[in-house]
Amino acid sequence: MRVRFLSLSLPLLCALSPMVASAQDLDPKEVRISLQQALPIAIAKAVAAFPDLDDYILYSVHPRVLKGDPKGLHWEFVWKAKAFPHRKAVIVRVYMKDGSAMAERKQVANQQ
Repeated sequence: MRVRFLSLSLPLLCALSPMVASAQDLDPKEVRISLQQALPIAIAKAVAAFPDLDDYILYSVHPRVLKGDPKGLHWEFVWKAKAFPHRKAVIVRVYMKDGSAMAERKQVANQQ
């Protein structure tokens, strides 16, 4: 039974992999705000919203889109707290269509 499952799953995986790989591409028409343009916007928004931003380190930046978000594609900047155990985070989203930004502070789940 196990051999049959593996023999069926490999062709299925091969068939779906091109669709999954192409789904991550950014359409240049949707990106009006580049990463270079978004960084100063994100820093200004984070400093304005959270004066204690010096207690955080820029941890990651990546493009995202949240399900149900009408503004769509955005750059997500994540600052994590310098203090151990690094569970606090400041998240700033800069939307690629219009350059608008929003900032929030979150408790990060314990990663093990």
